[in-house]
Formats: sequence, C-alpha cells, structure tokens
Amino acid sequence: MQKPISERPDRRKSDRRKLLDRAIILLLVGIALLMPPLAGIFQMDFRIFGIPVTLLYLFLVWGLLIGCAALLSGPLQRKADWHHSKTSSTPNSAQQSSLEEQ
Repeated sequence: MQKPISERPDRRKSDRRKLLDRAIILLLVGIALLMPPLAGIFQMDFRIFGIPVTLLYLFLVWGLLIGCAALLSGPLQRKADWHHSKTSSTPNSAQQSSLEEQ
C-alpha cells in the first residue's frame, strides 16, 4: 500500500525547501524595504499622532519582518526536530560498533 502524499520523504523535503525559500525571500524583501532609496520615499515633514512618518514606516516594516519570521520559524523548527528525531533514532556505524564491543 502506498503512503499518503504528505508522508512521502520527497514531499517532506519539498515542503522544507519551500519554507527555506520563503525565509530567503523574506530576508531579501526586508533588505529592499529598509534600503535608503525605498525608505527615503517616506521622508517628509508629516506626522501621524505626533510620530514622524519615516519613523513609523521603519518600525512598521521592522515589526512585520519580525512577525513573518516568527510565522516561518515555527514550521521550520518542527520540521528540523522531526528530521533530527528520525535520523538520531537509527544508530550510525560508529554507534553500532561500540554497542557490539560491549
């Protein structure tokens, strides 16, 4: 009987790769949003509730990047833990030879 698609190893690797790609894209988007040419668009003498628009823009982008990183880190950590538990449950050749010597 064939395993469900979500349990196939190639599918899990593909999902992890997609998460890693999204993390890299988030990094690049964050760098682009905080570059002076783009951030300079918001340099004006205008205030919202007494806060300069430039400062508001920088802190909003910063907060959104942290929030998105937190959303991505959860699934990445769970997949890393799952992969680590699967690989550490089978002893490698060095562990097997030490067990046989005892």
